[in-house]
Amino acid sequence: MQNFTHFDLLEITKKENELKSLLDQESPENKGPKNETIQNILNYSKALSVRKSSHLDTIEMVLN
Repeated sequence: MQNFTHFDLLEITKKENELKSLLDQESPENKGPKNETIQNILNYSKALSVRKSSHLDTIEMVLN
């Protein structure tokens, strides 16, 4: 088993904090979906038609 000194653990903690700060810098750009994704979902919801049926529970169709 490998032995770690207090200084080794201190160095590991320092490197972890540096990596965390790098990740925090990149995160704000990726907080939400792309505008293109939102538009695709909205377009799909506009084209989706859900109707009640007397023989089936519901009928779902994509109108294009």
